[in-house]
Amino acid sequence: MAGEVHVDGPDAALARLRAGEEVPEGLLVRCLRSPACPRELVERLAPCRWARSLRRVPALMLHHSGCPRAFAWEMIPRLGWHDLLLVVRDPRTAAPIRRQGERKLAERLKSLTTGERTALAREATRGLIAAMLADEEPLCVQALLANPRFTELDAVRLLNTNRCGECAVAVVRHPRWGAARAVVNAAVRSRALPLGVVLGLIATLSRLQLEDLLRSRELPAAARDAAAQLLEHRRRAASGVAID
Repeated sequence: MAGEVHVDGPDAALARLRAGEEVPEGLLVRCLRSPACPRELVERLAPCRWARSLRRVPALMLHHSGCPRAFAWEMIPRLGWHDLLLVVRDPRTAAPIRRQGERKLAERLKSLTTGERTALAREATRGLIAAMLADEEPLCVQALLANPRFTELDAVRLLNTNRCGECAVAVVRHPRWGAARAVVNAAVRSRALPLGVVLGLIATLSRLQLEDLLRSRELPAAARDAAAQLLEHRRRAASGVAID
């Protein structure tokens, strides 16, 4: 019937809020999870102290595109890392709230356990991936490499910024990223990689790549010597000069 108010829907929740009444958490959760949740519901809930004390409701309110900014800035620091990750991953969340959530998660990285950071790395958004590239825990880096949002440029930046040898080796040995030319070029310049790994990569480079590598000021001395020797070896072989 027209004008009918369903006892378990947004209309019922709004009717109670307009009357100044509290709404059961179960009803609010169902409403907030619905794509059709009206903006007015979130706006009326935001000033309610009793709503802030509910376990599931504040986080769900942040997902709504109409969530008031003042409420979001107050609640974001109170959320656990996983609830906050869900907020920043949800495309419905307003862009300013997503960005603020990413900043807060990035600030918390040092306080998270290895297991928590590893779980976060698997699902991290683009902004969080950038904040995690310098993480020196190999398990976290391996999880980042498997993240579907991780890119070749991220792999290069990781090699340029991460000081952990095991993390650098994880990039080089990855079946996808380790075969990318830009990643190999960054890897042979890395001071974190063990020399044996660097020498193995140098052996795979073309003549032009070796020449470019030798022009790099960032190249460690041992790698430079190996590249020079290999390039000379190939030049002699190409010219038919006997090689001792």
